[in-house]
Amino acid sequence: MDPLTTDRPPTRRQRWERATNLPLMVLAVLFLLLYSWRVLDTDASPTLDSGLLWADIGIWAVFAVDFAVRLRLSTDRVRFVRKHPLDLLVVLVPPFRPLRLVRAALLLLDTLNRATKPRTRLVTFVASSSLLILLLSSLAFFDAEYGAPESKIKTFGDALWWSAVSVTTVGYGDVYPVTTEGRLVSLVLMTLGIGLISFAIGTMTSWVVEQLKTVDDATDRAERTLAELVDEVRSLRSEVAELRERSQAPPG
Repeated sequence: MDPLTTDRPPTRRQRWERATNLPLMVLAVLFLLLYSWRVLDTDASPTLDSGLLWADIGIWAVFAVDFAVRLRLSTDRVRFVRKHPLDLLVVLVPPFRPLRLVRAALLLLDTLNRATKPRTRLVTFVASSSLLILLLSSLAFFDAEYGAPESKIKTFGDALWWSAVSVTTVGYGDVYPVTTEGRLVSLVLMTLGIGLISFAIGTMTSWVVEQLKTVDDATDRAERTLAELVDEVRSLRSEVAELRERSQAPPG
């Protein structure tokens, strides 16, 4: 192997990220479970609610320390911040920290399988982020609407139905927000839903076009191969006919 083509050794930041990748993903999943518990357990005692809140703050503190360490280990800190806006948003805006689950899942996938095609990672990101946005929007909407006067939300299933209808821009109108917080969640979900649907359709269209191009290329190669075989058969026939004529010709 050419020494110039060998991979460079990982930097200190990359070694830190590989070491903390799986623990942070576990914490992200744990946060999502705690957040769901706080929202769905409408009869939780003050002690339990306080414990869940402090656990939530502790997980956010771990994420903040991780971002600070990675920023400290980066050689170009400005470029690091520009390339990781989601991580910065997770630290600066605590309500957005569930999105860290998407990043953690993608980092784990990238670490376990470096040979995965970029399009596979893209599809994974679209699918996981779509499901996560639906779940978090349903939780936030349920938290804002449950128990409000004239609210249509009686169960978490109602909130899930509202999320699915809103993100697909169907809008049946059977469930709608009656609180200011619910309207804000609706605005965010509709904005993200349009973007995700457009992105998913574009990705799928690109994949279909790529598959069709692959089929066309394979067909062209088969046709070229067949044409070459036909030419070789014709050439062999000509040679056989020529040899036959020579063998049948009288001597001298």
